[in-house]
Amino acid sequence: MSSLKFQKRKESLMMRELNLILQKELQNLVLKTVSVVEVRLSADATHAKIFYTFLPVNQDITREKVSQELENESKKIRMILASKLDWRNVPTLFFEYDKSLEHANRINEILAEENSK
Repeated sequence: MSSLKFQKRKESLMMRELNLILQKELQNLVLKTVSVVEVRLSADATHAKIFYTFLPVNQDITREKVSQELENESKKIRMILASKLDWRNVPTLFFEYDKSLEHANRINEILAEENSK
């Protein structure tokens, strides 16, 4: 199996496990609104950039609050991930908000404005 295929498989597995951890393992209500949409492993698999979105179920849940909670819980998330994955080393996790949904919504707004003219 090529190393790129293997890396993509690891990223997919990691994304699935992270979503399960956020939804079921942690007791943090803010993080239950988070959905991991992409994982990018570094070439040596020591770092993982985790792209996420969240559903703001109330006014108290903001992007900053979610980001802070992910940062606070990242070590715990990594430890749980290590117990679930049969890997020699679990990468250090770096969380980044995925802005693609916001960009898509903005494009749709612009197109709607143009169509209404």
